[in-house]
Amino acid sequence: MRKRRIGKAKSRAYAEAAIRPARSRRVYLRMNPADMAYLKFILEGYDNLAYLSTVDRYSAVAQFVYTKGQEREALTFLEDMRKELGFTIIKSCTGD
Repeated sequence: MRKRRIGKAKSRAYAEAAIRPARSRRVYLRMNPADMAYLKFILEGYDNLAYLSTVDRYSAVAQFVYTKGQEREALTFLEDMRKELGFTIIKSCTGD
């Protein structure tokens, strides 16, 4: 019996390369749960800079996603907000 492929991936390496971000960068943040909404609200004022999504609301982990071309502005924004809110950066992922 032939093995079924899941999706269009031809190999495991191809599938893993496909899920790596090619055009975006991701930074994972751990913060006070009450500050998540505030950070998202402030971020909306910076049109198309990045977006923030909640990864785990119980441990207050958020994913900050921005494009490769906005890296300097996005990281400057994060540094400014980190001084104000006191969150920690857990992990930074690039598409390279």
